[in-house]
Amino acid sequence: MMRKRNGIFTIVALFILALLRADGLTQQAATTTVLTGATLIDGTGRAAVADSVIVIQDGKFTAVGGRGTNYPAGATVINAAGKFIIPGLVDSHTHSRAFCGELYLNHGVTSLHILNPWGANGNTLEVVRASHLPATRTPRYFGNADRFPLAPGMTREQVREQFKEWIAKKPDFAVLPSYNERIKEPYGWAAELMHEAGLFIFGHTEDAPASNRLGHDGIEHIWGYAQYLMTPAELHGFQTGKHLHWGTFLKDKARVDQLIKESIGRGAYLNPTLVYELGSLSTLARKHEGDVYDVYRNAALMTYYPRNLADSLLLKYRAVRTFSSRYENPVALANLAPKDLQEFKDAFRLSQEFTKRWVELGGKIIGGTDDPSVGTCGLSVHMEMAMLVEAGLTPMQAIQSLSLWGAEMQTARKKTPTKPTMGHIGEGANADLVILTANPLTNIDNTKRIERVMKGGRFMELGYTPHYTSPVVVGGAIPSTAVPELSAIAPHTVAEGSATFEITVEGVGFVTNSIVRVDDLPVPTTFVDIRTLKARVPASAVSRATPHRFNFPGPEQHAGIYGDRTVKITVFNGPPDGGLSNPVALRVFAKWLAEEKKLGK
Repeated sequence: MMRKRNGIFTIVALFILALLRADGLTQQAATTTVLTGATLIDGTGRAAVADSVIVIQDGKFTAVGGRGTNYPAGATVINAAGKFIIPGLVDSHTHSRAFCGELYLNHGVTSLHILNPWGANGNTLEVVRASHLPATRTPRYFGNADRFPLAPGMTREQVREQFKEWIAKKPDFAVLPSYNERIKEPYGWAAELMHEAGLFIFGHTEDAPASNRLGHDGIEHIWGYAQYLMTPAELHGFQTGKHLHWGTFLKDKARVDQLIKESIGRGAYLNPTLVYELGSLSTLARKHEGDVYDVYRNAALMTYYPRNLADSLLLKYRAVRTFSSRYENPVALANLAPKDLQEFKDAFRLSQEFTKRWVELGGKIIGGTDDPSVGTCGLSVHMEMAMLVEAGLTPMQAIQSLSLWGAEMQTARKKTPTKPTMGHIGEGANADLVILTANPLTNIDNTKRIERVMKGGRFMELGYTPHYTSPVVVGGAIPSTAVPELSAIAPHTVAEGSATFEITVEGVGFVTNSIVRVDDLPVPTTFVDIRTLKARVPASAVSRATPHRFNFPGPEQHAGIYGDRTVKITVFNGPPDGGLSNPVALRVFAKWLAEEKKLGK
C-alpha cells in the first residue's frame, strides 16, 4: 500500500512541476514592484483612475491610488503609461480540467471557482494547493471540496452528520444539489448549517424563489425563475418536451420585477451563463466563432488540447439548446423552422431583459461560463462580458461580474464583512492583474487586448507550452452528436424485385442531419423527430433474394427455403462525435415465397 501511495504522489508531483516554468522555482521576486501611469479599473465599480500608481510587495497589493501615491525608494518601477489595468479575471462557474490552465492565463483569468469535488477531472488537492503558487501556470483554484448529496426523507441529524464530514474538507463555498420540492426540508437544514459556517451556496434550482427563501445565494442559470413563472399546465408541457425554450416564459415584466426584487432583497446573485445558454443567438455569434477558430489554430496548444472538444466548440455558434422533443438537443439553427427560430430569438431577448433588469434593480451578476465542455476556457469569459454588455449592462458592470462580484462568492456570507482576496485591485488583495493596450470601458472587446498578465505579483509568460498536459478525449461536449441506436424498421421484410419504397426507421439519438444507409450506401432521408426517420430504399437494393448465407452445395432448390438475404439498415450521425448505429436487418424474400405463403401481404 505504501509503495502504491508513493507512486501516486510521484505522479502528482511531476504534474505540478510540469505546470511551472523552469525559472519559476528559483526566480526571486523583487522586494517591491510599482506600476505607474496606467488607467486603473479596479473591479469595484469606482471611476477609472488615470495615471495610477499600483504598489506590489510579497505577492499582494500594498498601495493603490493616483499619481501622488507613495512607494518605497529602490522599488522596481514599470512605466505603464497609455495602458489600462483591470483585475485578474474570475470565472466563477467552471468544471475546469488540467488542459485549461494556460488557456485561462492567456486570457487574463487568474482565479477559478470549480464546482466539481476535489479529485474530479484531475484537480487533486495537491494540484489545487500548487495552483496558489505565483509561478504555477494555472489560475488559482477555489472550490466546494466535495459533493453534498441530499435525498427526500433525510433527517436533520443525517444532514448535520454529513455536514460535519463535508466542512472538515475546508470548502471555499458550497454547491447543493438542484433544488426541487422533494428535498425542500433537508435543503433548508443544509443551508442553515452552511450559512452558520459563513459559506455561500451555489447551484441549480427548479424553483429559484423557493430555493432562495431557504438560503440559496448564487442562482445558477435563469431557468429556475422561468419555471416558477409557468402555470402548472405549462410546466407539465415543458417537462414533457412540448416547449422549445424556457426563456419564452419570462415575458410577464411585472412578475419578473417582483421576483428579482425579492431575490436581491435576500442577497441573491445571478449566474446567467449567456454564452452557454444562448450564445448562437447573439449578434456577436459570428465574431465569437472566429475568435474560437483563431485559438484552436495554435499548434502548441493543440499538442495537448482535446481535438474532439475543439471540433464541438467550433460548431457552438451555429446551434442552440432546445427543450422540445421535436428537435435534437442542441439543434443547428439552420435546421429550425422559421417560426421556431423566431421563438428562440424571443427567448434570447427575454433572457437579456431579465439579466439587465437584475442589475438595474440593484443585483449583482456572478460571471461564469460552465466551461470547458460548453466553451473555450478563458476566451468564454470575454464573450460573457461582451454578451452582458449586449444585454444592456455597462462595460464597468460586465467587468465587475467577471471580477469582484464573482469573487464575492467567497465572502458574501461571512459573519464579519470581508473583501475577497481576488477580483479587485486594492490593498491586501492578491496581486493579480491584466494590462490591456486599449480601453475596455469604451469597447468591452478590448478586454482581449492583453499585453501582460500578473499572478501573485509575478508576470506570467504568455503563450502555450507544447505537451503542457497529456492528450485526452473529452466526452459530453456541448454541442456534440450522439451515436444513434436503432430499435426497429417498417417494413422489416420485402419481396425481391420490389420497386423503390419508403422505410420508417425507429430508434434514439436521431438528429436533423441523420442519414439512413442501406448496405452502407446513403439514401434520401427525412427527419421526422428525434426517434423517427423515413428513407427511400432503392429498387436496386432489393432486386434479388440471392445471394444469401444459408444455401449449401447440393441439388437445386428455390432460394429462401432455409433463410433470406438481408440488407443492412444503419443510421449515420456526422461529427462532432456522432458515428454509425447498430445495424437492423431488412429481409428480402424470394418471389415464390411471396406468392405461396403470402409474405409481405
